[in-house]
Amino acid sequence: MAIQTLTLSVLIASPGDTAPDRDVVEDAIRSWNSDHTMRRKIHLLPLRWELGAVPLVGQGDAQEVINAQFADEADIVIAVFNSRLGQATKRAVSGTAEEILRARDRGAAVHVFFSDAPIPRDHDPEQLAALNLFRKEVQEHGLTGSYASADDLKAKVRTCLEHDAYKAGNLGGGEVDRSRPGAVLRSSYTWENEPKQDSRGRVKMRRTRQRLLVENLGEVAAENVELEMSPVGEGNNPTALGELTALRIPPKSSVNFPIALHMGVARQGTIVHRWTESGTPFSEEQTISWT
Repeated sequence: MAIQTLTLSVLIASPGDTAPDRDVVEDAIRSWNSDHTMRRKIHLLPLRWELGAVPLVGQGDAQEVINAQFADEADIVIAVFNSRLGQATKRAVSGTAEEILRARDRGAAVHVFFSDAPIPRDHDPEQLAALNLFRKEVQEHGLTGSYASADDLKAKVRTCLEHDAYKAGNLGGGEVDRSRPGAVLRSSYTWENEPKQDSRGRVKMRRTRQRLLVENLGEVAAENVELEMSPVGEGNNPTALGELTALRIPPKSSVNFPIALHMGVARQGTIVHRWTESGTPFSEEQTISWT
């Protein structure tokens, strides 16, 4: 039987030296669809200009054509950079930068990731310098992400997609569907910071405790919350220093649980969130990075 879904287009934007990373992002999108489309009635459509652009003459330069077909239409933009910024256009420092800025200016969800992997030996120093300058400029306007490996990138992209897709789903309006949860639980690994005074009397913030932060991004309280961790690939779970349960997480609120990472912990894991709303049980699985 046919199902009605909300389709969100996701533009994968990047310079030419990130082809493997573009594949990783697309794999993350397809993986999200496999896990969620049937249940959530939300489908993410990956867009890649090299696979879907229609050749046109007389419609402006090449980047303008790409903008019209992709960058100016996408609901979500995932941008990845390695060691190159890309070729400059008439309007921006690079084609990818132009796509990011245009999408940001019209209010699309834009997520920008920079690789922290070792720089290739054959890299272009001028391109790397331009990329570092652009990275600094972007960070002045919001939070950027970094990734150390393909698995790390996939896990972090999945987190972005989960945030954007569920936000879009909750804005759908109309009659409330009681079969769908009103709470949206998302977990992240973080540190708790405390001020520490050094020998010269200077106060600095230092990391003190590792935490699993669970946020309710939805509009309904999650009750009787239980979390279940499992590793992805080789390795073990972090050690939970207490029960991973909470009686209630109100909307737009969070709770955190003390955990400890140790040798042998897997780089990624899954968190299964289980909770109830007015007695109705719900569950949702999320990929998380422990690095």
